[in-house]
Amino acid sequence: MQALGPAMEEEHAKLNNLNVLEEVDETHDGSSPPETTQPSTEYVSCPPPVERSSTNSKGGAERAVERTETATSGEMDVDEEPQGSDEARLETLEDEQEYKLDRKVETQLNKWRRQGQPVKDGHRIWQLYDSLTQSLSFSLCEQLRLILEPTRATRLMGDFRTGKRLNMKKIIPYIASNYTKDKIWLRRVRPSQREYQVLIALDDSRSMAESHSIHLAFQTLALVSKALNRLEVGDLAIASFGESMHLLHGFEDGPFTDQTGAKVVEAFKFQQTATDVRSLLEASVDVLTKARERRTSSSSSDLWQLQIIISDGICQDHEELRAIMRKAEEEHILIVFIVIDAHSDPQNGPDSEVSRSQNSILHMNQAMYRTVNGRLELHMQRYLDSFPFEFFVILKNVEALPDVLADTLRQFFERITAS
Repeated sequence: MQALGPAMEEEHAKLNNLNVLEEVDETHDGSSPPETTQPSTEYVSCPPPVERSSTNSKGGAERAVERTETATSGEMDVDEEPQGSDEARLETLEDEQEYKLDRKVETQLNKWRRQGQPVKDGHRIWQLYDSLTQSLSFSLCEQLRLILEPTRATRLMGDFRTGKRLNMKKIIPYIASNYTKDKIWLRRVRPSQREYQVLIALDDSRSMAESHSIHLAFQTLALVSKALNRLEVGDLAIASFGESMHLLHGFEDGPFTDQTGAKVVEAFKFQQTATDVRSLLEASVDVLTKARERRTSSSSSDLWQLQIIISDGICQDHEELRAIMRKAEEEHILIVFIVIDAHSDPQNGPDSEVSRSQNSILHMNQAMYRTVNGRLELHMQRYLDSFPFEFFVILKNVEALPDVLADTLRQFFERITAS
């Protein structure tokens, strides 16, 4: 190992030779070409000056970064369009799959009905409709959770002088206050459970089959019943009506299960020749009144009961129905009418939309006699202008039911809260 010392003359000459080009570049003013000097072998093997190397590498790095950013932005711009097209393609594919599944379930339903509705296949048909409306039932359940508030007090809360359970957080302040702050007991005063009574009535008349509404009606029944069951709304009953009302699942028959749903689907034949809505309302008010009387809760008298009617919307005696509706409201019974407006056969192709528009309840008229100058004159008016039900929903697609039904119930409870 050699110690550092002053450079010798030969080494000093070599260093001068290494800096020849740099000095020439610094002193060159552009007027005359610089003198050429043959580089030595030492110059070739020596690295370039530190300052020049630093500047060049920095500029190269900046240019490399710029090229990378340009390339990256170019790639992002190129990828934006495929991502958007992929999302649109994915949505289209999901819509097609849902449409195919809907048609498959309806085909299975029609096949089951042509075979005479064998009992062994009833559970399978119910499972098909349950899976078809599963996502929609979850959506309706979450919306109703915000509307149908808990009514039964089952949770402990409050500061009371008597009770059945001690509030441990109040024990130390109670002792420290020389036993004067004696509100140390809890009571079940916080509502956490729902105890509503809901009656779902489905039209079992022949007009439902003639208007091709059975598929949409079963979808509505499965969606509403499963949503209320998930919400644990309270007691749920299912009834069929036509010439008369038949209770298929009563309030005292326990929870609504898949086995119950299969039995309910098997009970619908859609062969009754009339739709007596008046008889339905009278029987429903009687059933709901008796169910309220069986309640032991102190708040049952103030609790609103709900009836949901699923039908094609054709009914007679509108004035008499209004009188029954007023009586039901006095008994704290809310009646919501879901009109199944599916007057077309999906297997008929494009002409089905034209048929649906012509036969829709929105375009239906009825004849009315009015007394003008002492004489009876015949006038035509829209059927819905005299529809007796205040809260009704016209349903053409089951996907719209959760939002529409939730909005209807929300408007009603807001109205009774404000009054």
